[in-house]
Order: sequence, then C-alpha cells, then structure tokens
Amino acid sequence: MKIKSGLTCEELVRRWDERTSPQRFAGGDEFFDSVFIAERSGEKIKIAYKPRSGPDLFSTVFRGRLVKDGEGSAISGLFTKAGVDYILACVLAVVFFAVMKAVRDRGADIAVVYACCAVFALVMILFLIPKRSFRKKYLELFEDIVQKG
Repeated sequence: MKIKSGLTCEELVRRWDERTSPQRFAGGDEFFDSVFIAERSGEKIKIAYKPRSGPDLFSTVFRGRLVKDGEGSAISGLFTKAGVDYILACVLAVVFFAVMKAVRDRGADIAVVYACCAVFALVMILFLIPKRSFRKKYLELFEDIVQKG
C-alpha cells in the first residue's frame, strides 16, 4: 500500500510525528484515545491497535516507511499482525494437529479429523487477516497526514 503526498519527506516526517503524538490524542480522538500506539525510527513507522484493557491478540498492525517519492513523498507499507501473533498461531497449529493425529491414530473417523483440521485452519486464517475496520481508521489517519496545509 502506498499513499502519495506532495509534501517533502522532511515535512511528512514532521507531520507524522505531530499527528501521532500521544499528547494529541489525550481526549481528542475517540478511536485513537483508547487503541493507538505509533512509533517512528528514522523512516520506519509502525502503528498498532492496543486497547487500554490489556493486550489484544491478533490485532492489526501497520508497518511501513516514510519515503521520498518523485517530487514529493509517500507512506508506504502493509497491514500485518504482531510477530508474537504469528508465533502463537504456529504453536497452536502444531498442538492442534498433534492432537488430531493422536485422535486419528486411536481410530477416529478420518473424515471428522480432516473436517476439524479444515475448520481450525480457516479460523486461524481469519484471525491472521488484518481487520478492515482498523485498516480504514489507519488509512484515514494517513490521508490526514499526507494532506498539505
């Protein structure tokens, strides 16, 4: 995903820092007040959903860069999940498939075992797809940042 801007790269970095400052959201934005964490290290950026109530497994994360793009600049990156979410999904998959193998080895109907595996795989895929509602909110923020003025 790439959102282009007519701003210089330096101006885009300044606007990113200003717009994602925690002080800006202290009571100013209902969505970002409760779930917003942004980081920038050089040109690398990250924004994540983190509710006040505690960690949220399988939350949407944007990882990207603020880059020079022709005469202007751009926010470039992709929507993912946290690294720990992928590790957790792999561990759960190994445990689940080991249990299913043991169930199959004890004489369970193979069709039932395969159906359980298919359902588990589908659920894990759905958990690992970034949520549309958060992607939309992040994109609204990015559009605001890249606008001149």
